[in-house]
Amino acid sequence: MSVRRTLVIAAVVLLGPAVAACAPGRHALDTNLTVHGAPADPRQAFRSDRVDPLLLVEGAHVFDERCSPCHGDRGYGDGVLADALPIRPRNYHADLFKWGTSPSEIVHTISAGRSDVMPAFEGALSEREMWAVAYLVWNLIPPERRQTEPATGTN
Repeated sequence: MSVRRTLVIAAVVLLGPAVAACAPGRHALDTNLTVHGAPADPRQAFRSDRVDPLLLVEGAHVFDERCSPCHGDRGYGDGVLADALPIRPRNYHADLFKWGTSPSEIVHTISAGRSDVMPAFEGALSEREMWAVAYLVWNLIPPERRQTEPATGTN
């Protein structure tokens, strides 16, 4: 997995379709880039109105390695393995989410897998990696369809 490809995935989320039209080879990126400064607890990123680009890069790195073969480079469900699967992978931009779009529901899907097609990543990914890729996926979902975590506490 290249740093260039990871950054392009993160840039697509941050900057939208205009960036997606650019070929990764057209970018002069530092291939020795190291990401520093992402939040210690990635759950905090969901509680902010601002997008955390460093956490997106972490999530894009995991997504590129573990998710893009089925879900595609940009989350449209068009990965190289998509046509070979008995159930089409989710298109994050258009498909409904059967198991919810809140951050914890996305992490649960990543952890437990779904439909005997998507593998469970519990044990294969750290909790931080699951939250980082969930943050990327959550940012691919149209804002009007994203769920936030339910309020906790006493009434």
